[in-house]
Amino acid sequence: QVDWIVQYDPPDDPKEYIHRVGRTARAGSSGKALLLLLKSETGFLQYLRHAKIPLNEYKFPKEKLADIRDQLEKLIAGNYYLNKSGRDGYRGYLCSYASHTLKHIFDVDQLD
Repeated sequence: QVDWIVQYDPPDDPKEYIHRVGRTARAGSSGKALLLLLKSETGFLQYLRHAKIPLNEYKFPKEKLADIRDQLEKLIAGNYYLNKSGRDGYRGYLCSYASHTLKHIFDVDQLD
């Protein structure tokens, strides 16, 4: 049983989102989904609303978020395999992001 679907990489289409989230509701079960979006990506929510997907939107103040970037960079810098895997994963993420059809929302050139 899948209780939660956490999506860091937004789907290309609301139908794909419905399919992913549907994994939490098999055999009469209920589940939850969390879609993490950058501020520049919130335009995707209009497509989900248009598809009549019920949404609860949460905004997190910056002071409530932990900045672990420095810790991760130190960890990865000290481990060849983590460094290589991280580079390969990041390269794949950029290629995937660049292939989105909604380029006005998912603009690879706007990533920080």
